[in-house]
Amino acid sequence: MAAVIPRPGVRRAARFSARALGGALLLLLAVGCRAGATEIEGVPGQSAFTFEYRAATDFSGLVWAGGSDYFTVSDKVRAIFPMTIAVDPATGKILSASIGTAMPVKTKLADFEGITFVPDTRRLYVSCETGDGIFGFDLKSRTLLPVAVPPIFSKARNNKSLESLTYDATVGNFWTANEEALKCDGPMSGRDRGTVVRLQRFDAAFRPLAQFAYVTEPSFFRVPGGGTGVSDLALLPNGELLVLERVVGVFGLSAKIFRAEFAGATDTTNLLALEGATFTPAKKTLLFSRATITNNFEGIALGPQLANGWRSLILIADSGGGTTHYLMPLRIRWNAK
Repeated sequence: MAAVIPRPGVRRAARFSARALGGALLLLLAVGCRAGATEIEGVPGQSAFTFEYRAATDFSGLVWAGGSDYFTVSDKVRAIFPMTIAVDPATGKILSASIGTAMPVKTKLADFEGITFVPDTRRLYVSCETGDGIFGFDLKSRTLLPVAVPPIFSKARNNKSLESLTYDATVGNFWTANEEALKCDGPMSGRDRGTVVRLQRFDAAFRPLAQFAYVTEPSFFRVPGGGTGVSDLALLPNGELLVLERVVGVFGLSAKIFRAEFAGATDTTNLLALEGATFTPAKKTLLFSRATITNNFEGIALGPQLANGWRSLILIADSGGGTTHYLMPLRIRWNAK
């Protein structure tokens, strides 16, 4: 989802990704948090990596496929883009990044947002906000694979649907989530409240396993295009689910990464509406927070192994129509369960 942040004296066409302001003010504040045994921190000496690419804009999802191979999707183009990101194995710094030739996708779904990869089958899966659906894409045959999504997600608000998608081969699960509350589940985020979204868990064959309510941070104000919402998910090999929120605060945007915790939470699969219902949402623990001002980070990808037990973790920003693209290099480590 690409949103717009109006500045004083500037018409609504001004975007979150105003390049001059964003480049100068990006990452004014970074907070790394330790929660239990899971830690996320910024990469020393590199708060961001930028590169130019003009053939497409507004990349909103990112997934690692081994080595320096990644894939990304744009919410403006029905295509999957191979991407190369070279990461320093000692520090986690991004050394270079480039986007390859697009692989067109013929589907009625649109507004590609989340992307994940299944190594054993060499298949990619993409979640879409227009059509409220998910499809698979076989890299060998270049054919599409249908995925059934629980019908409750057809009640999504416009441009607030399936923003996120993640998979981990060790766990053997997929997870997805809508960006802001479904029409039947309550209001969108506001100054005094977060919005309630549904975190949906599937098995490796995309059979629904469970569903949980999750409450985002408040949105200090709403802007043309949206407010605070869930931008993406990352499933760790130990089963922990990371939730990336794009938070609208007093001075602009922040990227916040939380760990969702499901002990005691209500399975909402059979609840046709959360507004007015009695349920216990998932708990959340803040792992990382960074002010990004005008840069709208929408994708998160667990990457290769680094030194001293760390793993690379990379965020990608929606460029808001611009040709300068931002990556945020982080690193993460956790204990196996």
